[in-house]
Amino acid sequence: MQQKLNKILEEIKVETDKWKLKALHEEKASILEELKPSTKERIIYFEESEVAFVPTGFTNMEAIIDAMQTVPVLVDRRSILEYNAVQRHPIPYVIVKHQNKYFFIIREGNSGEIRLIGKMGMLGGHVGEEDIHVSNKDVDLFKTIENGLYRELMEEAGITSEMIESIHLEGLIKLSGGVEDDHLGFVYMVELRTDDIQSQEEGVIKGLWVDKEDLPSIKDKLENWSKVVYEEILQKK
Repeated sequence: MQQKLNKILEEIKVETDKWKLKALHEEKASILEELKPSTKERIIYFEESEVAFVPTGFTNMEAIIDAMQTVPVLVDRRSILEYNAVQRHPIPYVIVKHQNKYFFIIREGNSGEIRLIGKMGMLGGHVGEEDIHVSNKDVDLFKTIENGLYRELMEEAGITSEMIESIHLEGLIKLSGGVEDDHLGFVYMVELRTDDIQSQEEGVIKGLWVDKEDLPSIKDKLENWSKVVYEEILQKK
């Protein structure tokens, strides 16, 4: 099954015919849904052309917040959107902090994101159709992202809104290559009132607290987005 998926992914990279490409993505989606049933969920996404103004790398939110609010929010099955470089799905990517330490996760074998297994990262995940918040008949993008953030914090680490001291949107991460091709990271800093949290998804992720002074020692174990967060935010705190 995995070999067949790999073959289809290679064909997707070189196929230029619109209808053949659509058929390949449907075939890919069927395999993904069998391998990882969680990819059947419907999530929000942007067309790549609509977020072309976002620079590569890390961007402070103040620089592009107005432009981001005008980007059309679309919905489709996650299995269709994965490995599709012409679309990006937003991910609330959360720096969880308590006093002088930060919470990291290690993605294990049953993680929904096959491409990040074994890497250290931060809490967060896809924004589902159920997270969409509509205000004055328009989708409120940032409220929608926050809804997804709160849900993911609860699902992944049992973090409730009452445990949160403060929350701040730091900026965006946009990278290319591998898993980064089809994601757009919304980086939040969440300060907790307690450190009494743990991973809620056995076999999917496990969590650990890392003191600020020990961050340099784990740098080489971090997934790409976490490396960006370390270099652009944590290292400068």
